[in-house]
Amino acid sequence: MSAGASATGAVGSNPTGPTMIPKNIERAHVLRAIREVDSVGLQKERLSRKFQLKYNGKYYPPKYILSIANKYANGQELRHSDFGGGNESNNFLRMLGFEVTSMISAQKPIATLHKEPTQNNETKHDERCRKCKEHVMELLERIYGTVQQNHKFTVRTHPDDLSDTVFNAKLKEMHEKLQNHRGFKEFVKAETLPNCDYFVPNPGFVVEFDESQHFTEARRLVFEDYPHELQLGYNRQRWMELCGKIKARDNDPPYRDEQRAWYDTLRDFLPSILGLKPTVRLFAKDFVWCSLDPDKQSDIERFAKLMQSKTEAWKIKVREDHEPFLARVIVAGKWDGKIGEAKKILEYVFENWPKGKKVKFLVTCGGFVQFDWPKSLSRLEIGDNKNPNGEALSSLVKEADKCARSVIDGGLREKLREVTEYVTLGIDSYKERISTTSNLITEPHIELIFLADLRKGEFRWTGKSYPTSSQQHGLVRIANLGSHFLELEDLGKVMILGCHDLTIFNPRSKNASGWRKKVNNEFRALSREENPAVVLQHPHTTDSILT
Repeated sequence: MSAGASATGAVGSNPTGPTMIPKNIERAHVLRAIREVDSVGLQKERLSRKFQLKYNGKYYPPKYILSIANKYANGQELRHSDFGGGNESNNFLRMLGFEVTSMISAQKPIATLHKEPTQNNETKHDERCRKCKEHVMELLERIYGTVQQNHKFTVRTHPDDLSDTVFNAKLKEMHEKLQNHRGFKEFVKAETLPNCDYFVPNPGFVVEFDESQHFTEARRLVFEDYPHELQLGYNRQRWMELCGKIKARDNDPPYRDEQRAWYDTLRDFLPSILGLKPTVRLFAKDFVWCSLDPDKQSDIERFAKLMQSKTEAWKIKVREDHEPFLARVIVAGKWDGKIGEAKKILEYVFENWPKGKKVKFLVTCGGFVQFDWPKSLSRLEIGDNKNPNGEALSSLVKEADKCARSVIDGGLREKLREVTEYVTLGIDSYKERISTTSNLITEPHIELIFLADLRKGEFRWTGKSYPTSSQQHGLVRIANLGSHFLELEDLGKVMILGCHDLTIFNPRSKNASGWRKKVNNEFRALSREENPAVVLQHPHTTDSILT
């Protein structure tokens, strides 16, 4: 969903010396860089000798963090020679609200699993380390009990043999795409799927240990066509990026890349074929896995936490009212807004719907779905975020519209039509924190609501117009207050509000000043004029199903 790098942020070679740090790197990009380092660790040569960026009690090398942040802002990491460290990097980070301290005052830098252990004090560690795989096996056994290594599933490998699987048509498309990649038509040689690295029978999922040869152009091509609703125990986008970065090639036999990509794809689709939980993938270079001691409780807990982040699932409760007019999806706790998860919840809602009941509206929460901020869209192009540039706003709405149509696709639409007439989807651009009154959010973001008319297959949208004081400098506000009012042929006027928009009607909000007072007066006057029969509001957070 991302466009290319903006002109102001493009980075190229400079024979005369370091370039300036691209100005379109924002706080959100730095936070994503920090999360990446938390996930994959640091190599020894990446540590800083003089300064540390402090965030949430951890310490990070400032220049390296900015290098990664540029990947999220402009599509590629900055090279060490592209810009200056010291004051240039430190002051840039401080301008974004981060704390940078000297090594003298800093505590121990962030722990790293990239500590480059040696074998026999001579050979450097590499991704083919036999002990790494052994330790992963032992750690899985400590957490889950029985684990089967090199497990064999009797799953056929040709698409024609998988006709009874839900994604058969998609698998055929990807198989044909691999055939056309370099012209190798007969790369599927095994009748059944080759062994998987590890199988955990309880609760039932596969773990694959991916070395660099798995990250090929052929693999990247099939990743592009993975259906959104396919559940994965790893970050598909990151695996795609690694394919583009590593670009591994194995020509023995000549079709080996296509063959490996196809078998890996089938392992990812095992949950839909055999009813397993999502396939988990570990990248061999992400950590020095053999540095984790299966007999050390702290290391077991550390690995268990990693596995939990890849395999954890939400718990669902259903409350039925006597004569409901609308149904509401309430999310209590952490929610990532993934399209596949959103579809899965709505499928579950349909499957567990009380018999004989039908409502007018199925209402989701704010941020029920999230999309990545387009890389090409800078704060400069947005202009005044309270009255944003129309073209910039349109590009964000276009991204959100793709999400809405991916969630409410033809199959799910027909199912939900049996239980409701309209579905509202809260769709936000990704941000580090959820929108609450107390959370400071300065990064550019947008919060939209789409109303899907299930009978007509139409989508209409509005979005938050009254940001909290903590987010008013970052939210791309919907200035068109009229967009909140929709005419529905069977109900008349309906008013749709984003999270916090309801505050406009709080009696205390009459004391607002400046632009808030203007919005407050206009919205109240428009509400009296439109006189809506129904008001639908979309909070981001709730405590429980009893809300």
